[in-house]
Amino acid sequence: MANDYFTSRGLNTPKMMSVAMKYRNEFDMQHVELVDIVSIIEFKLVERFPDFRLVIARDSEMTEDALAEPVKGRITVRKSVYLAACDGDAEARLVLAHELGHFLLHREKDVPMHKDSRGSVQNIRGMAATESVEDQADMFARHFLAPPDLAYRFRNEPRRLAEAAGVPLRISKGNITMSRWPEVYAIRNEGGTAGRKSDL
Repeated sequence: MANDYFTSRGLNTPKMMSVAMKYRNEFDMQHVELVDIVSIIEFKLVERFPDFRLVIARDSEMTEDALAEPVKGRITVRKSVYLAACDGDAEARLVLAHELGHFLLHREKDVPMHKDSRGSVQNIRGMAATESVEDQADMFARHFLAPPDLAYRFRNEPRRLAEAAGVPLRISKGNITMSRWPEVYAIRNEGGTAGRKSDL
């Protein structure tokens, strides 16, 4: 089971939306409904981090679905999860986006970070979501795949958002709710410009 760790850069939900949108821009995905998460992890990360490696492991070699080791420059994914993501499976896509979040956000942590089908274990009582690396990776993943402007566009059609963005329905419903928050209005309407480095 996964351990959870404090992170020195706690981000609340609106700030994480901006960060996710910043990376969508950097990966040239700002106007894309269905982000090609496999292509980002296979090809685009190497352009930005030349030492990055994606490792596809046999299912029997892993107890977790995927594992990010940012300091070591690699993400390891269970073969069945990788193939499911290639086939467009929403849960598998979310796993890859979660690991991408770890890789981009938690480079100061020299610890393996992963999430398995049972979820992560909160070992530190009273840890806020903004301090938990697992919760931050979850927030990043959901807003990277279904950003607030897209969620708001489909605000009355959660199933259509789930299909358009390739996310599970529970993520679609939650993101629609968050896209309506007053503090998200500016982020939503700035679209691709909300996540500029100068704003973070």
